[in-house]
Amino acid sequence: MTDSTETSVTRRTALKAGVGALGGGAIAIAGSNGTVRAASESHQFLWVNSWLTDGIEGVLGLPSDVAAKPAYQQRAAELGTRLGEDGYDIVGLAEVFNDEQDTVADNYTAAAGSGESVPGPAADGGEKGAGLLDLVSGVSVTDQATIEYAAEPSDNLTYVDAHVGKGVNYAELDLGPGKIDLFSTHLVTGSLLPWADSGDEDIPALREDQVDELGDFVSEQASDENVTVVAGDFNIEPTEDAFDAVADLKSTVGLYDAWETHGTGHGGTEDNAIFDGCDFQPSEAPPAYCPNDDAGDRIDYVFIEEATSAHAMSVTVEDIRRRVFWRELAPPEQFYVDDDETEPNYLTDHVGLDLSLSVAAA
Repeated sequence: MTDSTETSVTRRTALKAGVGALGGGAIAIAGSNGTVRAASESHQFLWVNSWLTDGIEGVLGLPSDVAAKPAYQQRAAELGTRLGEDGYDIVGLAEVFNDEQDTVADNYTAAAGSGESVPGPAADGGEKGAGLLDLVSGVSVTDQATIEYAAEPSDNLTYVDAHVGKGVNYAELDLGPGKIDLFSTHLVTGSLLPWADSGDEDIPALREDQVDELGDFVSEQASDENVTVVAGDFNIEPTEDAFDAVADLKSTVGLYDAWETHGTGHGGTEDNAIFDGCDFQPSEAPPAYCPNDDAGDRIDYVFIEEATSAHAMSVTVEDIRRRVFWRELAPPEQFYVDDDETEPNYLTDHVGLDLSLSVAAA
């Protein structure tokens, strides 16, 4: 953790000096026999909105199953197991609350053989927590912190997110050669409760305010020697006006868009990317990866800090793919198993961003 003013100035100075993103797989080090390469390590990182909402908080903070997603308890157990079995050693999740956080974490740890969970902002004052949860296995958590956003639709209780304490989850993770500062978030959705058909909140403006708060928190918590990673469901497409706030965040912190730089194709991540475009081959799944198509909105992102001379470690994206979690209960083209839509054929309604990272000491 470093002073926010010092951090911002140092990063801007490094960027102005012309330090850019890493283009190779490792740091080149000059020696008496010429150029050698530092030993690198591989890590699998996943960001996904887990779609495990268990309802809203009711009167006096008592739980209610209003607006709960179908089969969330069973899916929580399956998701945790799948994440551990598939070898993800760093995971960022959104929309997982209360008891389901323990369910996901316990099943992940059991499947991975070891692990640690880092929950986000907790429930407070009748609101649900932020629904953020990070999972790691074989990686040490050396610092953590959270904030709840001040900008929220609290004046209009017809929005689901008026009952959720949206915020940011921060974890400093020691990968061995160095550390990353991981910030995960889920911005306000604007989704209405089942009985509501209109509202008067300026959701895009709230999202912009939340991105500004995210930027301030990153400046307060991130260390110059660590590589900053910001992941989340921003609920903002790159073409929207509100994305200007995200562009400002990227510029200030010195981040690049991992999909834009290393991915191929449109990169949609919300549910239409599954309904209309994820035409994978069942014989090759799971794991199932979406082909290149233009279906779905791109609202989930992983931003990684450009390399600077202050970093103790290099981080190179070797691969980034869009991952879906098919349950094999019905053909892939069916999102639900049944006509009543009570049994999902997928563990989540979002497409995850699956990154293979190579890290090496600088």
